[in-house]
Amino acid sequence: MKIHSTLIIFLSSLFAIQNYAIAQNENWEEALNKKSATLNLHWYVSQPFVYEDNSGNLTGLEVEIFQEFKKYIKTTHQVDVNLNWIESKSFGNILTDIKNSKEPNCFGVSAFSITKERKEIIKFTQAYLSDVAVLVSSEGTPIVRTLEEINNLMSEMTAVTIEGTTYEKFLNNLEEQFSLDFKTMYIKSDENILDAISQAENRFGFIDLPIYLMLIKNGGNLTRQNFFTVKGKGYAFIMPKSSSWDTVFNEFLDDPKSKAKLADIAAKYLGLELYKFMEGIYEEENLRASILTKEKEIQLEQLKNTNLLLEKEKNSQLTYIIIAIVTTILLTIIFLMFYREQRASKMLSRKNKQIELQQHSIQHKNEQLYNRNLQLTSLNEEKNNLVKILAHDLRSPINQITGLLDILKLSHKSLSDEEEKIIFQAKDSAQRLNQMISKILDFDALEGNRMKVMPEKMEVKELFNTVEKELKVAADKKNTSIQYQYNVNFRFESDHLFLTQILENIIVNAIKFSNAGSEIIVRAEKLKSKIVFSVTDQGPGLTDTDKSLIFKKFQKLSAQPTAGENSTGLGLSIVKKYVDLLNGEVWVESEEGRGSTFYVALPVK
Repeated sequence: MKIHSTLIIFLSSLFAIQNYAIAQNENWEEALNKKSATLNLHWYVSQPFVYEDNSGNLTGLEVEIFQEFKKYIKTTHQVDVNLNWIESKSFGNILTDIKNSKEPNCFGVSAFSITKERKEIIKFTQAYLSDVAVLVSSEGTPIVRTLEEINNLMSEMTAVTIEGTTYEKFLNNLEEQFSLDFKTMYIKSDENILDAISQAENRFGFIDLPIYLMLIKNGGNLTRQNFFTVKGKGYAFIMPKSSSWDTVFNEFLDDPKSKAKLADIAAKYLGLELYKFMEGIYEEENLRASILTKEKEIQLEQLKNTNLLLEKEKNSQLTYIIIAIVTTILLTIIFLMFYREQRASKMLSRKNKQIELQQHSIQHKNEQLYNRNLQLTSLNEEKNNLVKILAHDLRSPINQITGLLDILKLSHKSLSDEEEKIIFQAKDSAQRLNQMISKILDFDALEGNRMKVMPEKMEVKELFNTVEKELKVAADKKNTSIQYQYNVNFRFESDHLFLTQILENIIVNAIKFSNAGSEIIVRAEKLKSKIVFSVTDQGPGLTDTDKSLIFKKFQKLSAQPTAGENSTGLGLSIVKKYVDLLNGEVWVESEEGRGSTFYVALPVK
């Protein structure tokens, strides 16, 4: 009887082991027939893709993707999947394990980039996320632009990377391509490359673009070397060559509902803004410029947030001070009242009268301040009205002066050179005064929200022809060449008057600040749902201080007009107001001594 029972237990155990072995070596077709499967997921720490949280629970972008995959095949194919997470000793071990594995149901999960060399030994799923790597260096490191600068800088620095990753491959390519000789420091894949670079002044290394952007968004200050940007084929999961699980996994990645869920997951770990930027930038040709623009946007957003935080702190401090003062006064009054309550009623009455007098005095002073504020407001309005009246009334005499000077010149053809010069200078001064009055009135109308947008259909060629005719005299006067360029003469809808004023103000500004004989290039380009105009000059360029003030009214910049032209300080502030009315954006890119480029981006239908 005992022998019989033992034999039954032995056979049952053998059957269970056999079933387990089969389950551990099943392809997708077998799982589809059995309606169940176990996936062995080999992982190693790579934040934010796969890691353990403070409670020891496995989490991360790739963990949640597999959880969604499990739900997907349960819903679409009625297959129950068990996710068996197996922690590897290193990133490189995962590659080795997957390459040598005879189990078709195993995956490698640790932010693997798709490369040609890896494809020869393992199989990849489709990419689920864009893959762009950038080279960053310690804070304060100069940005290199020439081969000599690269050699001088990196020969004295130490590279930081993780063994077996594409980061290491990029460093090797860099070292081979530029014949560099630098030290390399290897860290574990659960450590952060950015943290290691931040700990010293002479380190550099490659890192994923979204991780770098998250760093600067959180206030980090590492230097990105714009010259070294690598666009990969995307992040994916790996499996043995013999596996057929890529079929259903790619089906999952192509499913529209799955794509929406994957977008939510990526946005959760990278931030919605950075995820959309990564997916949008991946198809752009000018990758470096797009990344640089995004850096500037994040830095500006940080600056705004910092200013808001400082303002809140200032307001909080002021509130605390007011509360402390009020509390101190109240406590003092209470103490004095309690102390004087013990004295004679006559003294108490006297003190009460003093308090009443003080209250009346404070109330009287408040009334005086209120009345003074009303007077100042009234004076300011009168001043504005007076400026508008003067500007309007001056226009007619100035036009008469200009007309009389023209009549004088026509009626006296035998004028001497000196007399003609005096007439020309008088007419030029009258015209400049008239332009100043026009700008003052335009700015007043913009400030008072009296300008209405009147959209109409127009062509780029037609717009450029109008601007060219208007500015021909000013350009010829300084022997300035203006080139108007556009790739396609497309039609779009906008306010013709506003747009003409915007371009004329920017180009006139470029003429003023450029030397005689310079060249100015005006371009128009349609990018998706926007039209972008740019004006590039060969002027003196702008300092950082100038760039922060240039779109504000009545600002005098360090750069001066090259021929002593007059400047009201309103032209570019009017441009900013017009662009805002058209729901667009305007900015400038410039380096001191290297000219400037002004950009205007407008939405088009």
